[in-house]
Amino acid sequence: MSRQVEAHHFCAHQNEEMRQCLIYDSPEKKARLIGLEYIISENLYLTLPDQEKRLWHSHLYEVKSGLFFMPKVPALIQRPDMETVCTTYGKVFHFWQVDKGHSLPFGIPQLMMALTRDGQIYDHLLQSSAERMGIDYEEERKAREYMTGPVHGIHPLANGGGKGLELRLREVELKHDPSPPSVKARILF
Repeated sequence: MSRQVEAHHFCAHQNEEMRQCLIYDSPEKKARLIGLEYIISENLYLTLPDQEKRLWHSHLYEVKSGLFFMPKVPALIQRPDMETVCTTYGKVFHFWQVDKGHSLPFGIPQLMMALTRDGQIYDHLLQSSAERMGIDYEEERKAREYMTGPVHGIHPLANGGGKGLELRLREVELKHDPSPPSVKARILF
């Protein structure tokens, strides 16, 4: 939670159980593609191996707090979708560390987690977003109080199991096969 960035998701539904989203650093034409998120239903999440579950976060707080919203989409249209997203889990990787001022996507992808409780988001990010997007987070929070999260509650392994997770790059020895199998190449025109 020491690094936070504004993330604009553009999502496609694979099916009722899964969405995949491209994440940009702004809604502007010159926005940079900084990452991606997979969003899955609680049912799919519960089928994951325990080691995998730690890499996913709940969307309950983001939705109910009003932080997860669809800009310029009327509340009556976006609320039914927010009710669904409130029950889902997401896995996010950022490839471009824009908060570090990088001019290109340097380094290895970073696993990102979501905000899970009050007091985590930087005030300047919240205020800046509210002004630019024309959203009143307190009003949204009140309007979303009725929403519920996953039927079985937030899984204890979600959100990193309450711990920070970090990806590391490590060198490994490659096994060299002295006689690689022959490959027949076919050129297609």
